[in-house]
Amino acid sequence: MAQVPTPTATLNPAQMEAVFHLRSPCLVLAGAGSGKTRVIVHKIAKLLQSGLEPKQVAAITFTNKAAAEMRERTKAIVGSRAAKDVAVSTFHSLGVRMLRSDGTRIGLKENFSILDSDDVLGVLRDAGGTTDAKVARGWQWAISLWKNQGLNAAQAAAVAQDDHEALAAKVMQRYEERLNAYQAVDFDDLIGLPLKLLHADTEARAKWQGTFRHILVDEYQDTNHAQYGLTRHLASRHGNLTVCGDPDQSIYGWRGADVRRVLGLASDLPGLRRVDLAVNYRCPRPVIER
Repeated sequence: MAQVPTPTATLNPAQMEAVFHLRSPCLVLAGAGSGKTRVIVHKIAKLLQSGLEPKQVAAITFTNKAAAEMRERTKAIVGSRAAKDVAVSTFHSLGVRMLRSDGTRIGLKENFSILDSDDVLGVLRDAGGTTDAKVARGWQWAISLWKNQGLNAAQAAAVAQDDHEALAAKVMQRYEERLNAYQAVDFDDLIGLPLKLLHADTEARAKWQGTFRHILVDEYQDTNHAQYGLTRHLASRHGNLTVCGDPDQSIYGWRGADVRRVLGLASDLPGLRRVDLAVNYRCPRPVIER
């Protein structure tokens, strides 16, 4: 492929270190305004310059808005032709891609449905035999948390702390049966089922681990157990993983996010390079020092 320029005049030394570290896992600890998204898009350019094909690079974030911004910023650096094939996506859209391609290997039909929050509430009311939306919403939160922790209904029942959670686990069992009968998945399944696919199917695991030669994850402090597992499995063959995060900014604790995954990453990934981005470009110095 044509050489892709990597303009670096706007990068400080720490950002440069993160961008040019290509051959082993890299943890970029970056506070608000320190340029972590800039690091990611410049590193994408450097990876393409080093010889990777655009389709071999995945950049994952949490919201459609953040993914769209990252896609535009990548395009501005590497050009439209290269940028269109880089897998810039949310965790959920990556999960959809994997399940549309290989979900039949774990029992899904090719035309499975994806339920939105209101659909889920309807199924839960039916599964739990209630018309009370508040009760069903409580089950929805509990089941979502369990799924994000990697638990099925039987495992959820085993860890239930009280009668309310025990009932939610029973409803979860009926809910899972209905989803299977409807050939439908919810948003949490878009992470959990691709992880199940990688665990259960050797051929699919080899395919997806071979698809991406470098994976970059933004806002890594917000990953839950299932997202962490999916990232690790996808990157485990080549070991090329760059994650950017700030332990002080986690906002998804209610959904199972655990900032200890950021701080404990070195024990999980041998050879991890840690880079700290200490310069804040967003706030005036007097504000930072208060």
